[in-house]
Amino acid sequence: MKKFKYLLIACLTITLFSCEDDDIVKLNDSEYVPASNIQGFGTTLDISKDRKTETLTVSYTPATYGVNIVKTHKLQFAASEDFANPTTFDVDASDNSFSFSVGAFNEFLTESLELPVDEEATVSARIMTYSLSGVDTLYSAVVNFKTTPYLDILFAPNTFYLFGDGVGRIAQNNKLKFNKVHSEPDDSWTIVWMEATGTFKLCSDVNYKGVIGKIGDPVNGEYTLGTVDNRGEDIPVPGTAGYYTVGVNLATNKLLIEPANIYITGPNVNAWPVSSVTEENRFKLDAANKTMYLTKSLLGGELRLHVTHPYISAADWWHAEFIFLNGKIAYREDGGDQERVNISGGEQTIELDFINQTAKIK
Repeated sequence: MKKFKYLLIACLTITLFSCEDDDIVKLNDSEYVPASNIQGFGTTLDISKDRKTETLTVSYTPATYGVNIVKTHKLQFAASEDFANPTTFDVDASDNSFSFSVGAFNEFLTESLELPVDEEATVSARIMTYSLSGVDTLYSAVVNFKTTPYLDILFAPNTFYLFGDGVGRIAQNNKLKFNKVHSEPDDSWTIVWMEATGTFKLCSDVNYKGVIGKIGDPVNGEYTLGTVDNRGEDIPVPGTAGYYTVGVNLATNKLLIEPANIYITGPNVNAWPVSSVTEENRFKLDAANKTMYLTKSLLGGELRLHVTHPYISAADWWHAEFIFLNGKIAYREDGGDQERVNISGGEQTIELDFINQTAKIK
């Protein structure tokens, strides 16, 4: 009986009870105090591309529920002072501050708040605090500051992805990741199977950041890519199912699609580009099996394969070289010479599957 009495007293020390109307829990009638004293934005926050790696620190006085319970602080922003559409910045609090890079914050301003670049905007910020299920969420007073988002490349060549029904893939499938062009930092490429119908867009990573389409109609086959101010529309596939090479040139903000042109070169054909870039050395399309193949009498020696595309220097074929090791396709990109694979002489068929990124000789 004594044990029961002490247990009851302990339970009543901090009483959790709910209101009949909204079931919000009150902790022992304690006073709730939201976070306050937000510092770090100033009246004007100066950000720029050349400072993108710098760290911004925002300090504050943490909220309290009057008792020692676990609580989480999050930083929220809105493009209007009434916080009609608040957006939470995905950055964790440490003790009594938040830290994040200028680049990450600029990306949040342009991607999540969708603020235009190179235009001063008033941004509102507050701190949201929450704890146990059923306990009130607390919000600090709003602070306002001015800042001017800057134009940054939404994606780098090594983080392009294609997605859309026209390419039969979603962004999470890294088989649609673009490859760097060696020694040409503004250019990247990928070979992708395109359906007979449908469209696609580009994005910067597997979380669909930096989604970009086309602006206007193509000129001589080239599409102008969108920007942060005008993301553009879906890009249509050419209309005939098959493998295509998609090239992106960041220097001109252009994209060009053309049927995949893959060649064998080097010791196996006793010739090097550009003289080896001939029809008899070009891989053919097997649309039924969704593969590329070359059947040819080859000389023995190192296997060398490469892609051609208007955005890739024709003379510097190795800028877009690739090989397959243990049946898996591997791209040189901006690395050094790849591991060599020697093949025997005689008539052979080399088969490439860019959907599964596999290859074989038979």
